[in-house]
Amino acid sequence: MCLWLTVRAPESGRRDLEAAMRMMPPSGLCVRLARPPLWPWARDRDAKLLISKDGGCACSMLSEDADWDAEVWAMKAGVLEQLARTLSALAEHGPKGMAVEALWQGEKPERRENVTAEELAALARNSRLGTHTRYVLSGNVGGGTPIRTRK
Repeated sequence: MCLWLTVRAPESGRRDLEAAMRMMPPSGLCVRLARPPLWPWARDRDAKLLISKDGGCACSMLSEDADWDAEVWAMKAGVLEQLARTLSALAEHGPKGMAVEALWQGEKPERRENVTAEELAALARNSRLGTHTRYVLSGNVGGGTPIRTRK
C-alpha cells in the first residue's frame, strides 16, 4: 500500500495541467502526468498529475511519525516547502476546479474542502494535508463538506 499525492482535473483540463507543469519553477519534486486511459469508455474520467520525490508513490515524503489514521499526514520537514511551491504553482496555472488529494492507495476522500491556492500552499508548508480530504481549488472558501461517512 502506498500514499498517492494526486492533482485531479476533468479530462477536458488535461492540456491546462500540461501547461501548468511547464510553467512550474524547479522544485526538486517529480510531477508527472498519468497516462490517459486506452479504453474509449474511460476517457471521460479525470486527468491526473502525480507528485512524489522520485517518480513513484509519495511514501518517501512521509516522516517516521506518519499514521494513515491520523487527521493529517506527517511529512518530512525537507519536502514541505518544495511541496507548497509545487502546489501553489499548479494552482496558479492549472485548470479551474482542480482538486488535490493525499490518499492511501484504495482510500476515498471523506471530506471536501474548498481552498484558495494560498491556503493549499499553507496546508502543505505546515504538514497539514488531511489524510481523507479532497481539496478543491476555488476563490471561495467554505467549510468542509462530508463526502461519505467513515465506519
